[in-house]
Amino acid sequence: MPEHGTLGPRTSPIPISTLEAAISVAGTTLYWKRTLETILRRSGVSQVRYDRYKELSKYQIVRSIFSDLESLGSRGWEVQQRIVQELANLQGSEEKAPDQEAGQRALEKLRRVASMESVLVDPSEAAKRQRREGAATEREKASACATEMASLNSDFIELNKEQNAQKRGYGLEKILRELFRINELTYTGSYKTETDQIDGSFVLDAFTYLVEARWRKGLAMDSDIGAFNHKVERRLDATRGVFLSMNGFREEAVSLYQRAKDNRVILVDGQDLSLILNSRFDFIEALQEKIMAASVRGEPYQRLANL
Repeated sequence: MPEHGTLGPRTSPIPISTLEAAISVAGTTLYWKRTLETILRRSGVSQVRYDRYKELSKYQIVRSIFSDLESLGSRGWEVQQRIVQELANLQGSEEKAPDQEAGQRALEKLRRVASMESVLVDPSEAAKRQRREGAATEREKASACATEMASLNSDFIELNKEQNAQKRGYGLEKILRELFRINELTYTGSYKTETDQIDGSFVLDAFTYLVEARWRKGLAMDSDIGAFNHKVERRLDATRGVFLSMNGFREEAVSLYQRAKDNRVILVDGQDLSLILNSRFDFIEALQEKIMAASVRGEPYQRLANL
């Protein structure tokens, strides 16, 4: 017989019919009180509470303890549920129990009633339910993510119309912060150290990535990338950099870093960001693709549009 399991934290008391069935099992299948004590203690009943009723019959002990537990709220209801689970998982009556057939009937009734009243569930059914609930949760999560990404993309399109460079910069910082939040990556916004200014940072696959984000009219030059790369190099080896230049990079600067032996900077442009925001590419997968291009092929500027 497969063991039965609980459905999870109780939000209401155990139904009376299940309690009565459990009391019947305790009284008919168990011969020794010490067996009942073991079941109750293992389920979470304190020794003090058990000792309060230990001189009573097995039926009375279980009924009294169930009554006490009901008054404790959810904490007590969960102990009630564990007692029911322990009793339902008994393999049969103890050898000296006087009526073996009555004990078997009581067990079968408890399993049937407790399952019908959703106090217990067969493990295979529990697994199926968890899979269904997990799939539903994932669908809801994906739908919410898609809605938020669409809204963020609209904000990005509007931001492209902004003529004030300072407002555009602040807007880009906000979009990046929201992009990381939606994709469940912890992102630290801009901060200063004693030696430099960092636009942001995040952790992915055990590496820390510093972020440089620029929205200037011209293409980013070698000196821009070099200054940022220097910030990265001053930190531990597990630190890398992501340089976002909305208007792209000069060809000679990219070529220089394609040949650089110790380059730890990945280059991202505005088109890459646009493809991510309109959900043409998953954000984390896009980052991983760019990281792979840089680490395996020595290509720090893998443009998503070319994939």
